[in-house]
Amino acid sequence: MIITLTGASGVGKTTIAGELLKNLPVNAQMVPSYTIRKFRKPRPTDLPGEYKYVTRFWFWLLNATGSFLWTVYPHGNSYGTTKRWVIRALRDDNTVYVMILFDAIKKLNIFAEKTDFSNKIFSFYILSPPDEILKERLRSRGDKENEVEKRLKDCAKWDSEAKASGIPYEFVKNEGTIEFVTEEVITIFLRNLGRSDCYF
Repeated sequence: MIITLTGASGVGKTTIAGELLKNLPVNAQMVPSYTIRKFRKPRPTDLPGEYKYVTRFWFWLLNATGSFLWTVYPHGNSYGTTKRWVIRALRDDNTVYVMILFDAIKKLNIFAEKTDFSNKIFSFYILSPPDEILKERLRSRGDKENEVEKRLKDCAKWDSEAKASGIPYEFVKNEGTIEFVTEEVITIFLRNLGRSDCYF
């Protein structure tokens, strides 16, 4: 089964994912994203198992053979998520796999429906916090003032588009601490899991 986290930049998705890995009352791990070792170096903020580093040739080979369910290329970096890992996560009822997704959420849902696993995805949209909290978070990570103002507008746009997207998100308020938001995600996940006949 898979928990997906979506939301605008700065809402704390990576931090929440890390808290889920530590605090879910079941086994939990990331669905890894393949990336090219030469261009994307490991960072202190990376989560355990978040990335698999490969050579440029190996990434090209995975892409050429249709192994990736999707690829993205932000800021000159290459990232790919394989069908094999997604299928493994959808079939595994003993582990919760966590994914931080943007536009790929649509591709994941379509793929899960085609493979009859749509009931194994629990999608959460982390709403943007109030402007003052978001400003503080963005400034603390080093964003400049003009970037902060742009991000605030982008966040409002993201939230509005997510609500109108038709994707079956669970919308989670983000007005307290990250720990509080994580607890809310876990509570909703366990409640929805309990309602799902396929697990019991």
